[in-house]
Amino acid sequence: MIVFVSGAVRSGKSEAAEACARRLADGGRLHYFATARAADAEMAARIRRHQERRTASGTHWTVWEAPARLGRFALSLHPSDVALIDCLTVWLANELFSGNSWRTEEASFAIARRLLDDVRSLADVCRAVVIVSNELFSGGVPADPGTFHYMKTLGWLHQQLVAEAAAAAVVECGLVRVKKGRWPQ
Repeated sequence: MIVFVSGAVRSGKSEAAEACARRLADGGRLHYFATARAADAEMAARIRRHQERRTASGTHWTVWEAPARLGRFALSLHPSDVALIDCLTVWLANELFSGNSWRTEEASFAIARRLLDDVRSLADVCRAVVIVSNELFSGGVPADPGTFHYMKTLGWLHQQLVAEAAAAAVVECGLVRVKKGRWPQ
């Protein structure tokens, strides 16, 4: 099962996704795939806040620092486990901009297809995969090639994942708005 959670920056989507994953776990292990790198002080502080929130929840998470190639972790998951990927936007950026793949649309979409395959491989071996992603499209798509390919590829990935998801929601101001399926209670 795939659950897709999107929203604007600092909308509360990570917290909503964590609560969703805890409900879905039902006694299974929780895995947190952290895609961000602490490249600057602001990101380090955001990562620390996420870590503190998970600790405060009293729930044990197995945390994987996984900026790329998440499919390799499929062998570490069991059928009763729940995996949370936070977040798709950073994961795609890590994969796309690690070389020159962003320069062509064809190369960008090849990476997106691999990410989609990675999500599928995780979903095939565990109870659920909860994916967090950012909404980046309200201001249009910039003309520079790197950002254009990134946003176009991210939009395609969103559509593919939501099509396969059992549930999809947008978080606004900490409120979950279900767009597809039934939100896990």
